[in-house]
Amino acid sequence: MRNVITIASIIFVLTTPSLQAAETFDGLWAKTQKECLNKEGPDSRTFIGLGNVIGGKPAPLVDQYENHCRIERRTPAGEGVTLTVTCFEFWEYFTKGIEGRKATIKLSPGLNGTLKIDGEPYLRCKAKSGRIKH
Repeated sequence: MRNVITIASIIFVLTTPSLQAAETFDGLWAKTQKECLNKEGPDSRTFIGLGNVIGGKPAPLVDQYENHCRIERRTPAGEGVTLTVTCFEFWEYFTKGIEGRKATIKLSPGLNGTLKIDGEPYLRCKAKSGRIKH
């Protein structure tokens, strides 16, 4: 019986490429290499943390300058994923869960290791940390 469960688990993992692909979207992304190096201010830098944890609790998010989005649901969409999110202008609002607005974000693989966020190509930035610190 244990072998049947193990085989079924392996088949499930191998037949869910959209979920596996979604995990490769984690990281820091920007439209240009110059923006990857920017430390402060408005730009396209976007942190995607599908496995993010805040305060010991799962907190998957998409984080941009003054746009902090809590991921509520992931839906496979072709080779990518559509995220149903609640976004907050300020990090304090994100942590308190106040004044949020509903949105959707589509992530899909692009050419040469890029990521398309709502159809716009982004480059992966080299980041020292895989988590947002506020």
